[in-house]
Amino acid sequence: MQNRSCVRGFTLIELLIVVAIIAILAMIAVPNFLEAQTRSKVSRVKADLRSLATAQEAYCVDWNSYTNRDQAAPNVIEGWRQLTTPVPYVTSLPKDPFGASRRKAPGGTSLPPLYELGTGAAGVAASGPPDDPNKKGMPANTWIMDSDGPDHIDDTLGPDGFPAHTYSWPETGYPWVNTPPNQDDAVIEALTLIYDPTNGTVSPGDVFRAGGTKPAGRIFDVIYAAAAK
Repeated sequence: MQNRSCVRGFTLIELLIVVAIIAILAMIAVPNFLEAQTRSKVSRVKADLRSLATAQEAYCVDWNSYTNRDQAAPNVIEGWRQLTTPVPYVTSLPKDPFGASRRKAPGGTSLPPLYELGTGAAGVAASGPPDDPNKKGMPANTWIMDSDGPDHIDDTLGPDGFPAHTYSWPETGYPWVNTPPNQDDAVIEALTLIYDPTNGTVSPGDVFRAGGTKPAGRIFDVIYAAAAK
């Protein structure tokens, strides 16, 4: 009489234990993977802003002024375009890896996924490009640029493009001459603009880079200190 081998399969309990273990590992691995992605994008933003800062300084050496400010609205990227033509200080304009801002331009048009730029003369209202008569023809000697950061919200304006602050911080208004530079609540508000990964990998705040002449005041001390990191 021939013996038949007995093939034993997994029991339901064993399968459930395996599924539970896989689910636990996924719960641990997926957040770490997403955080690593975010950290990588933040590192790329900082590298892009360093490259653009170098281009701005090279432009200033040639033209004795930084480029025009950028309004960050569709097709209004003159400040960045000046870095690519007629002299290519950068070969192409990098795009913000966090994508277009959640807010919309007037009329509901999506904003381009470019970094934002503000330039101006320290202590003079940034009402137009350096050759604008409202700026008395003064060359731009200070600049700021930033990414919307991991939350995809322009914290200089707030969600949906509406001001979310007591003071005005948009790049088009840089260097913010109407904001009290040493007032305590203005300084505190300036701190809320800055992305800090210790508050959580995806947290509010923009990633800044600033250069040129630092305008006087504690709000600029805060921004410039963060922008150098």
